[in-house]
Amino acid sequence: MKSIISNINNIDNNHLAGGALALWFILNISTLILNKYIYSSLYFYYPITLTATHMFVCWIGSVVVLRVYKLIPLIAVQWSGKQFLNITILSILFCSNIVFGNVSLRWVPVSFMQTVKSSVPLFTVILTTLFFSNIGGKKTTFTRGTYLSMIPIVGGVCVASLSEVNFNQAGFIAALASSILSAVFAIVSGLILTQQMNAVNLLYYMSPISCCLLFPLSAFMEWNAIINEWPLYGESKPIVILFLSGLIAFLLNTFTFLVIKLTSPLTYTVSGNLKVVLSISISILVFKNETNFFNVLGCAIAIMGVVCYSNIKYEESKARLEQQQQQSLKQLESIYEEKLDKESLLSK
Repeated sequence: MKSIISNINNIDNNHLAGGALALWFILNISTLILNKYIYSSLYFYYPITLTATHMFVCWIGSVVVLRVYKLIPLIAVQWSGKQFLNITILSILFCSNIVFGNVSLRWVPVSFMQTVKSSVPLFTVILTTLFFSNIGGKKTTFTRGTYLSMIPIVGGVCVASLSEVNFNQAGFIAALASSILSAVFAIVSGLILTQQMNAVNLLYYMSPISCCLLFPLSAFMEWNAIINEWPLYGESKPIVILFLSGLIAFLLNTFTFLVIKLTSPLTYTVSGNLKVVLSISISILVFKNETNFFNVLGCAIAIMGVVCYSNIKYEESKARLEQQQQQSLKQLESIYEEKLDKESLLSK
Protein backbone atom coordinates (compact mmCIF):
# COMPACT_ATOMS: atom_id res chain seq x y z
CA MET A 1 0.00 0.00 0.00
CA LYS A 2 2.83 2.42 0.84
CA SER A 3 4.42 1.74 -2.54
CA ILE A 4 1.13 2.57 -4.26
CA ILE A 5 0.89 5.86 -2.35
CA SER A 6 4.52 6.73 -3.17
CA ASN A 7 3.84 6.05 -6.86
CA ILE A 8 0.80 8.33 -6.73
CA ASN A 9 2.91 11.05 -5.13
CA ASN A 10 5.36 10.80 -8.06
CA ILE A 11 2.62 11.41 -10.65
CA ASP A 12 2.51 14.89 -12.18
CA ASN A 13 -0.04 17.03 -10.31
CA ASN A 14 -1.89 18.01 -13.51
CA HIS A 15 -2.32 14.37 -14.54
CA LEU A 16 -3.43 13.46 -11.02
CA ALA A 17 -5.94 16.31 -10.95
CA GLY A 18 -7.29 15.36 -14.38
CA GLY A 19 -7.66 11.72 -13.38
CA ALA A 20 -9.38 12.61 -10.10
CA LEU A 21 -11.78 14.97 -11.91
CA ALA A 22 -12.62 12.35 -14.55
CA LEU A 23 -13.33 9.71 -11.89
CA TRP A 24 -15.37 12.28 -9.93
CA PHE A 25 -17.62 12.80 -12.97
CA ILE A 26 -17.97 9.05 -13.52
CA LEU A 27 -18.80 8.38 -9.85
CA ASN A 28 -21.32 11.24 -9.67
CA ILE A 29 -23.25 10.01 -12.68
CA SER A 30 -22.87 6.33 -11.70
CA THR A 31 -24.40 6.98 -8.27
CA LEU A 32 -27.54 8.50 -9.77
CA ILE A 33 -27.86 5.93 -12.56
CA LEU A 34 -27.31 2.92 -10.28
CA ASN A 35 -29.76 4.18 -7.64
CA LYS A 36 -32.38 4.71 -10.33
CA TYR A 37 -31.62 1.23 -11.72
CA ILE A 38 -32.23 -0.27 -8.26
CA TYR A 39 -35.79 1.13 -8.40
CA SER A 40 -36.64 0.80 -12.08
CA SER A 41 -35.02 -2.54 -12.96
CA LEU A 42 -34.34 -4.35 -9.69
CA TYR A 43 -37.72 -3.17 -8.29
CA PHE A 44 -36.20 -2.59 -4.85
CA TYR A 45 -38.49 0.19 -3.57
CA TYR A 46 -36.98 0.82 -0.14
CA PRO A 47 -35.15 4.16 0.10
CA ILE A 48 -34.46 4.01 3.86
CA THR A 49 -32.75 0.61 3.57
CA LEU A 50 -30.84 1.84 0.53
CA THR A 51 -29.63 4.92 2.42
CA ALA A 52 -28.79 2.89 5.55
CA THR A 53 -26.66 0.54 3.40
CA HIS A 54 -24.86 3.56 1.92
CA MET A 55 -24.13 4.91 5.40
CA PHE A 56 -22.81 1.55 6.60
CA VAL A 57 -20.47 1.18 3.59
CA CYS A 58 -19.34 4.81 3.99
CA TRP A 59 -18.60 4.17 7.66
CA ILE A 60 -16.45 1.11 6.86
CA GLY A 61 -14.77 2.92 3.96
CA SER A 62 -13.91 6.01 6.01
CA VAL A 63 -12.39 3.84 8.76
CA VAL A 64 -10.25 2.03 6.17
CA VAL A 65 -9.09 5.26 4.50
CA LEU A 66 -8.53 7.33 7.66
CA ARG A 67 -7.46 4.81 10.29
CA VAL A 68 -6.23 1.60 8.62
CA TYR A 69 -4.22 2.92 5.66
CA LYS A 70 -4.18 6.63 6.68
CA LEU A 71 -4.50 7.77 3.06
CA ILE A 72 -6.10 11.02 4.24
CA PRO A 73 -5.22 12.76 7.54
CA LEU A 74 -7.77 12.16 10.30
CA ILE A 75 -9.06 15.38 11.84
CA ALA A 76 -9.46 14.64 15.54
CA VAL A 77 -12.54 16.08 17.24
CA GLN A 78 -12.50 17.20 20.86
CA TRP A 79 -15.60 15.34 22.01
CA SER A 80 -17.98 17.01 24.43
CA GLY A 81 -21.73 16.98 24.98
CA LYS A 82 -22.16 20.00 22.72
CA GLN A 83 -19.88 18.60 20.00
CA PHE A 84 -21.75 15.28 20.00
CA LEU A 85 -25.05 17.17 19.70
CA ASN A 86 -23.66 19.19 16.77
CA ILE A 87 -22.48 16.06 14.92
CA THR A 88 -25.85 14.38 15.62
CA ILE A 89 -27.74 17.36 14.18
CA LEU A 90 -25.59 17.27 11.05
CA SER A 91 -26.06 13.50 10.77
CA ILE A 92 -29.85 13.84 10.92
CA LEU A 93 -29.82 16.54 8.23
CA PHE A 94 -27.34 14.58 6.10
CA CYS A 95 -29.12 11.21 6.09
CA SER A 96 -32.59 12.85 5.79
CA ASN A 97 -31.39 14.70 2.71
CA ILE A 98 -30.19 11.44 1.11
CA VAL A 99 -33.38 9.55 2.07
CA PHE A 100 -35.60 12.21 0.44
CA GLY A 101 -33.33 12.23 -2.64
CA ASN A 102 -33.70 8.46 -2.93
CA VAL A 103 -37.48 8.71 -2.40
CA SER A 104 -37.58 11.24 -5.25
CA LEU A 105 -35.63 8.89 -7.54
CA ARG A 106 -38.22 6.22 -6.79
CA TRP A 107 -41.00 8.29 -8.37
CA VAL A 108 -39.51 10.71 -10.92
CA PRO A 109 -36.80 10.56 -13.63
CA VAL A 110 -33.20 11.48 -12.77
CA SER A 111 -33.39 14.45 -15.14
CA PHE A 112 -36.40 15.96 -13.36
CA MET A 113 -34.96 15.28 -9.89
CA GLN A 114 -31.69 17.00 -10.85
CA THR A 115 -33.60 19.98 -12.22
CA VAL A 116 -35.56 20.38 -8.98
CA LYS A 117 -32.32 19.95 -6.99
CA SER A 118 -31.02 23.00 -8.85
CA SER A 119 -33.16 25.00 -6.42
CA VAL A 120 -30.67 24.45 -3.55
CA PRO A 121 -29.12 27.95 -4.01
CA LEU A 122 -32.62 29.46 -3.87
CA PHE A 123 -33.39 27.82 -0.52
CA THR A 124 -29.93 28.72 0.78
CA VAL A 125 -30.61 32.41 0.09
CA ILE A 126 -34.17 32.30 1.46
CA LEU A 127 -33.32 30.42 4.67
CA THR A 128 -30.21 32.51 5.34
CA THR A 129 -32.16 35.73 4.84
CA LEU A 130 -35.12 34.66 7.01
CA PHE A 131 -33.47 32.71 9.83
CA PHE A 132 -29.66 32.90 9.74
CA SER A 133 -28.90 36.45 8.61
CA ASN A 134 -27.72 37.69 12.01
CA ILE A 135 -26.01 34.83 13.87
CA GLY A 136 -23.22 35.56 16.34
CA GLY A 137 -23.49 39.30 15.78
CA LYS A 138 -22.42 38.97 12.14
CA LYS A 139 -25.01 39.98 9.55
CA THR A 140 -25.10 37.98 6.32
CA THR A 141 -26.23 39.82 3.20
CA PHE A 142 -26.42 38.93 -0.49
CA THR A 143 -25.61 41.05 -3.50
CA ARG A 144 -28.19 42.16 -6.06
CA GLY A 145 -26.64 39.75 -8.56
CA THR A 146 -27.27 36.83 -6.20
CA TYR A 147 -30.95 37.75 -5.85
CA LEU A 148 -31.29 38.21 -9.63
CA SER A 149 -29.75 34.77 -10.26
CA MET A 150 -32.66 33.28 -8.30
CA ILE A 151 -35.12 34.35 -11.03
CA PRO A 152 -33.99 31.84 -13.70
CA ILE A 153 -33.69 29.10 -11.05
CA VAL A 154 -37.29 29.59 -9.91
CA GLY A 155 -38.55 30.08 -13.46
CA GLY A 156 -36.68 27.06 -14.82
CA VAL A 157 -37.87 24.70 -12.07
CA CYS A 158 -41.47 25.92 -12.53
CA VAL A 159 -41.39 25.44 -16.32
CA ALA A 160 -39.78 22.00 -15.99
CA SER A 161 -42.28 20.93 -13.30
CA LEU A 162 -45.37 22.10 -15.19
CA SER A 163 -44.22 20.45 -18.43
CA GLU A 164 -42.78 17.20 -16.93
CA VAL A 165 -44.32 14.24 -18.76
CA ASN A 166 -43.70 11.85 -15.87
CA PHE A 167 -44.59 14.30 -13.09
CA ASN A 168 -45.32 12.69 -9.74
CA GLN A 169 -46.36 14.78 -6.75
CA ALA A 170 -44.67 12.55 -4.15
CA GLY A 171 -41.41 12.56 -6.13
CA PHE A 172 -41.57 16.33 -6.64
CA ILE A 173 -42.20 17.02 -2.92
CA ALA A 174 -39.37 14.62 -1.95
CA ALA A 175 -36.97 16.39 -4.35
CA LEU A 176 -37.96 19.77 -2.90
CA ALA A 177 -37.49 18.44 0.65
CA SER A 178 -34.04 17.14 -0.33
CA SER A 179 -33.14 20.56 -1.75
CA ILE A 180 -34.26 22.33 1.43
CA LEU A 181 -32.32 19.90 3.63
CA SER A 182 -29.20 20.33 1.46
CA ALA A 183 -29.43 24.08 1.98
CA VAL A 184 -30.01 23.71 5.74
CA PHE A 185 -27.08 21.30 6.03
CA ALA A 186 -24.73 23.71 4.22
CA ILE A 187 -25.82 26.63 6.43
CA VAL A 188 -25.85 24.79 9.75
CA SER A 189 -22.53 22.99 9.17
CA GLY A 190 -20.89 26.38 8.62
CA LEU A 191 -22.34 27.65 11.89
CA ILE A 192 -21.81 24.78 14.32
CA LEU A 193 -18.65 23.03 13.09
CA THR A 194 -15.74 24.36 15.14
CA GLN A 195 -13.17 22.65 12.85
CA GLN A 196 -12.78 22.66 9.08
CA MET A 197 -13.81 19.20 7.82
CA ASN A 198 -13.35 17.54 4.44
CA ALA A 199 -15.92 15.14 2.99
CA VAL A 200 -14.21 11.93 4.18
CA ASN A 201 -13.71 13.12 7.76
CA LEU A 202 -17.31 14.31 7.93
CA LEU A 203 -18.44 10.86 6.75
CA TYR A 204 -16.26 9.23 9.41
CA TYR A 205 -18.12 11.09 12.17
CA MET A 206 -21.63 11.25 10.66
CA SER A 207 -22.08 7.80 9.08
CA PRO A 208 -22.12 5.73 12.34
CA ILE A 209 -24.73 8.06 13.86
CA SER A 210 -26.71 7.92 10.60
CA CYS A 211 -26.60 4.09 10.72
CA CYS A 212 -27.94 4.13 14.28
CA LEU A 213 -30.80 6.35 13.13
CA LEU A 214 -31.65 4.63 9.84
CA PHE A 215 -31.38 0.89 10.52
CA PRO A 216 -34.08 0.85 13.28
CA LEU A 217 -36.32 2.99 11.06
CA SER A 218 -35.65 0.68 8.12
CA ALA A 219 -36.40 -2.42 10.23
CA PHE A 220 -39.68 -0.93 11.41
CA MET A 221 -40.92 0.41 8.05
CA GLU A 222 -39.41 -1.76 5.30
CA TRP A 223 -37.89 -5.07 6.40
CA ASN A 224 -41.15 -7.08 6.52
CA ALA A 225 -41.87 -6.16 2.91
CA ILE A 226 -38.27 -6.87 1.88
CA ILE A 227 -38.35 -10.34 3.49
CA ASN A 228 -41.65 -11.13 1.74
CA GLU A 229 -40.34 -10.02 -1.66
CA TRP A 230 -36.81 -11.41 -1.29
CA PRO A 231 -37.46 -14.58 -3.39
CA LEU A 232 -38.32 -12.30 -6.33
CA TYR A 233 -34.90 -10.62 -6.21
CA GLY A 234 -32.72 -13.74 -6.10
CA GLU A 235 -30.38 -14.84 -3.34
CA SER A 236 -27.50 -12.38 -3.57
CA LYS A 237 -28.11 -9.93 -6.42
CA PRO A 238 -29.74 -7.15 -4.32
CA ILE A 239 -27.03 -7.37 -1.63
CA VAL A 240 -24.25 -7.07 -4.23
CA ILE A 241 -25.91 -4.13 -6.01
CA LEU A 242 -26.80 -2.30 -2.76
CA PHE A 243 -23.25 -2.59 -1.46
CA LEU A 244 -21.83 -1.63 -4.88
CA SER A 245 -24.05 1.48 -4.78
CA GLY A 246 -22.78 2.26 -1.28
CA LEU A 247 -19.15 1.77 -2.36
CA ILE A 248 -19.62 4.16 -5.29
CA ALA A 249 -21.22 6.71 -2.93
CA PHE A 250 -18.20 6.47 -0.60
CA LEU A 251 -15.70 6.74 -3.47
CA LEU A 252 -17.59 9.81 -4.69
CA ASN A 253 -17.00 11.54 -1.34
CA THR A 254 -13.32 10.52 -1.40
CA PHE A 255 -12.82 11.89 -4.90
CA THR A 256 -14.71 15.07 -3.96
CA PHE A 257 -11.98 15.63 -1.36
CA LEU A 258 -9.25 14.92 -3.96
CA VAL A 259 -10.78 17.23 -6.60
CA ILE A 260 -11.08 20.09 -4.10
CA LYS A 261 -7.50 19.47 -2.95
CA LEU A 262 -5.92 19.10 -6.41
CA THR A 263 -7.87 21.69 -8.44
CA SER A 264 -8.96 25.30 -8.01
CA PRO A 265 -12.31 26.48 -6.57
CA LEU A 266 -13.23 27.73 -10.07
CA THR A 267 -12.59 24.28 -11.59
CA TYR A 268 -14.71 22.61 -8.92
CA THR A 269 -17.53 25.14 -9.39
CA VAL A 270 -17.59 24.76 -13.19
CA SER A 271 -17.33 20.97 -12.87
CA GLY A 272 -20.32 20.92 -10.51
CA ASN A 273 -22.44 22.74 -13.09
CA LEU A 274 -21.22 20.50 -15.91
CA LYS A 275 -21.97 17.44 -13.78
CA VAL A 276 -25.65 18.42 -13.58
CA VAL A 277 -25.86 18.76 -17.37
CA LEU A 278 -24.12 15.40 -17.94
CA SER A 279 -26.26 13.62 -15.32
CA ILE A 280 -29.46 14.85 -16.96
CA SER A 281 -28.30 14.08 -20.50
CA ILE A 282 -26.94 10.60 -19.75
CA SER A 283 -29.97 9.61 -17.64
CA ILE A 284 -32.28 10.52 -20.53
CA LEU A 285 -30.20 8.36 -22.89
CA VAL A 286 -30.01 5.41 -20.46
CA PHE A 287 -33.62 5.34 -19.23
CA LYS A 288 -35.17 6.87 -22.39
CA ASN A 289 -37.31 9.32 -20.42
CA GLU A 290 -40.03 11.16 -22.30
CA THR A 291 -39.13 14.83 -22.71
CA ASN A 292 -40.59 17.80 -24.55
CA PHE A 293 -39.39 21.25 -25.59
CA PHE A 294 -40.62 23.05 -22.46
CA ASN A 295 -39.15 20.36 -20.21
CA VAL A 296 -35.70 20.85 -21.78
CA LEU A 297 -36.14 24.64 -21.78
CA GLY A 298 -37.01 24.71 -18.07
CA CYS A 299 -34.05 22.52 -17.25
CA ALA A 300 -31.69 24.75 -19.28
CA ILE A 301 -33.02 27.94 -17.63
CA ALA A 302 -32.61 26.49 -14.13
CA ILE A 303 -29.05 25.35 -14.88
CA MET A 304 -28.25 28.80 -16.30
CA GLY A 305 -29.41 30.34 -13.02
CA VAL A 306 -27.22 27.92 -11.02
CA VAL A 307 -24.22 28.78 -13.23
CA CYS A 308 -24.80 32.52 -12.61
CA TYR A 309 -25.16 31.94 -8.86
CA SER A 310 -22.00 29.77 -8.73
CA ASN A 311 -20.01 32.39 -10.66
CA ILE A 312 -21.16 35.16 -8.31
CA LYS A 313 -20.29 33.13 -5.21
CA TYR A 314 -16.86 32.30 -6.67
CA GLU A 315 -16.11 35.97 -7.40
CA GLU A 316 -17.26 36.95 -3.89
CA SER A 317 -15.06 34.25 -2.35
CA LYS A 318 -12.10 35.37 -4.47
CA ALA A 319 -12.58 39.02 -3.45
CA ARG A 320 -12.90 38.03 0.21
CA LEU A 321 -9.67 36.02 0.03
CA GLU A 322 -7.82 38.92 -1.60
CA GLN A 323 -9.11 41.28 1.11
CA GLN A 324 -7.90 38.89 3.84
CA GLN A 325 -4.49 38.66 2.19
CA GLN A 326 -4.23 42.46 2.03
CA GLN A 327 -5.18 42.74 5.71
CA SER A 328 -2.58 40.12 6.64
CA LEU A 329 0.05 41.98 4.62
CA LYS A 330 -0.81 45.26 6.36
CA GLN A 331 -0.54 43.57 9.75
CA LEU A 332 2.90 42.17 8.83
CA GLU A 333 4.02 45.62 7.64
CA SER A 334 2.77 47.16 10.88
CA ILE A 335 4.63 44.56 12.98
CA TYR A 336 7.80 45.07 10.92
CA GLU A 337 7.61 48.87 11.29
CA GLU A 338 7.05 48.51 15.04
CA LYS A 339 10.07 46.23 15.25
CA LEU A 340 12.20 48.76 13.35
CA ASP A 341 11.03 51.53 15.71
CA LYS A 342 12.04 49.46 18.74
CA GLU A 343 15.42 48.66 17.20
CA SER A 344 16.02 52.35 16.42
CA LEU A 345 15.16 53.29 20.04
CA LEU A 346 17.54 50.64 21.39
CA SER A 347 20.31 51.86 19.16
CA LYS A 348 20.07 55.41 20.51
